[in-house]
Amino acid sequence: MILPATSRETVLITGCHGFVGQHVVRLFVEESNYELILTAREPEPLFAGLANEPRIRGYHPMDVTQRTTVRDVIGAVKPDIIVNCAAFVKVDDAETHRETAWRTNVSAVEHLAEAARKVDARIVHISSDLVFDGLRAPQTEFDAPHPLNYYGRTKLASENVLRTSGIEHTIFRTSSVYGAADRAKANYALSIIMSLESGEPVMAATDLISAPTLVDDLALAIVRATERRRLGLYHAGGPDMITRFEFAHRIAEMFGLNSELILPTTIAELRANGRFRAERPARNGLVSLKAQTDLGIRISNVDDGLRVMERGMEELLGQEALYLYQ
Repeated sequence: MILPATSRETVLITGCHGFVGQHVVRLFVEESNYELILTAREPEPLFAGLANEPRIRGYHPMDVTQRTTVRDVIGAVKPDIIVNCAAFVKVDDAETHRETAWRTNVSAVEHLAEAARKVDARIVHISSDLVFDGLRAPQTEFDAPHPLNYYGRTKLASENVLRTSGIEHTIFRTSSVYGAADRAKANYALSIIMSLESGEPVMAATDLISAPTLVDDLALAIVRATERRRLGLYHAGGPDMITRFEFAHRIAEMFGLNSELILPTTIAELRANGRFRAERPARNGLVSLKAQTDLGIRISNVDDGLRVMERGMEELLGQEALYLYQ
């Protein structure tokens, strides 16, 4: 569905300090004319150069799990669009911290939807390929979800909150997001780089297949969907379905690191060693033709994406940008 264009609008971004949130903020600044309101749990903004960007109207501390806080902040600033980048993303920890995962991934979306309804805002939300069991991978938007783990169930529940909310919304499912970022908490590629640079061995599964997705591409898809006022469900996942072992080797090759430290293992071995607590699809990925066609974007393959990541990391080291931490 396409909404009619209106005058200049305001976008509120939750979780702006997180891995995806950093890139969404940067792309909105670089690629759009929206006025931005940034929110996160921290009492103060962590972005350098924030005050120098005239289209950023301000920063508001907002814990999305707190209904009253969400209601008060959104009620005060009255955004036209809410882009929800706040999430509990640790798949294994979700198995043992279920209440926290549910509050962050589901209850928070309920709070945002309730607040959005009162100010007539629409929501752009990020979900996951882990709403699927992977048996039909790569999955299309028409495939029926069947999550295997608790994290996947929370993400599916968050989608259902929006579907039944009666508010206008856009949902992006994505897969194994990676890329350059400062102090990123959830990023397989960065963890591989850090371990190999430290001379630490890396256990990488030879039987776990996923579709790595460059965070820059996901962020651009979100910006384009917001600009073009698209509603509904989109898949935004990388085109290459490869094993974790192969992905780790591609990372080592791109960054000139010692691939001999990458040790093959299996899902069963990782589970037996306590590294995997959550059940995972052995094969997962998304068909992203709708997003690429409708939004006019290209989702990078692994080699191109790693080159973009390498340049991004050089920029992080070489200059102080809007989205760098102080």
